[in-house]
Amino acid sequence: MANLLMSYPIPVVPAETQKADMIDGLRKGLEVICAFDDSTPRLTQSELANRLDLSRAAARRYLMTLTALGYTATDGKSFWLTPKVMRLGHSYVASARLPRTVSPVLQKLTEALGESTNLAVLEGFEAVYISRATAPRLMSTGLEPGTRLPAHTVAAGRVMLSFFPDAALDRWLAGADLKAYTPQTITDKKIIRRDIIKARTQGYGLSESQFEMGLRGIAVPLIDGSGIPVGALSVSMSSASLPAGVAIKRFVPPMREAAEQLRDQL
Repeated sequence: MANLLMSYPIPVVPAETQKADMIDGLRKGLEVICAFDDSTPRLTQSELANRLDLSRAAARRYLMTLTALGYTATDGKSFWLTPKVMRLGHSYVASARLPRTVSPVLQKLTEALGESTNLAVLEGFEAVYISRATAPRLMSTGLEPGTRLPAHTVAAGRVMLSFFPDAALDRWLAGADLKAYTPQTITDKKIIRRDIIKARTQGYGLSESQFEMGLRGIAVPLIDGSGIPVGALSVSMSSASLPAGVAIKRFVPPMREAAEQLRDQL
């Protein structure tokens, strides 16, 4: 794994690209769409302006444009997203090779393990779940494609962070806002760093009740044919279903086998 650490793709946007080649209106329009979330499913022009540091007139123009295009709707006061926004995410799923390649293997893995499995990638400080195979169990973890969770709270996030060189990992931790989501969530950056290094050494990550009480995650890295880490395969289960040690012994080997199977396909 040591060689892979140096090849982790940490994207860099050149300064000249930011200044000369970016369309600011498009950037801001996407920020407007992303301003809607669970806590604010509806926004007025004034609320949006305050949230994105826009003038009220600019907020109105963005909202009216999105409404005319069918991406938002309004009752004359508040605005909300329409299902048409889902086309943006569907375009990624339909065009990206990674989720299309991994999905059949995830389905077989779920059938073998009897637990739901996921494919996640790292984006900034979040683990983004882009593919999922759901087991027919009563407990639902809610990790549907498109779900974004704080990387420090999930096994997939820790595994992906384990491929950062030490200096890059320290920069990530310095910029991370490690919030607590359960009484057991670890927010001490030294402990998080220790757990990430442990995942690097073991080749798998484990999380217990970090984002949701009673939920366990186990993850292994997904490496492409060039030796570049491109994401993580994870399994989600109730912590009460099995002791952690038993779950690791039972699930890690087939997950590694699935990741190895995918290696030459990516």
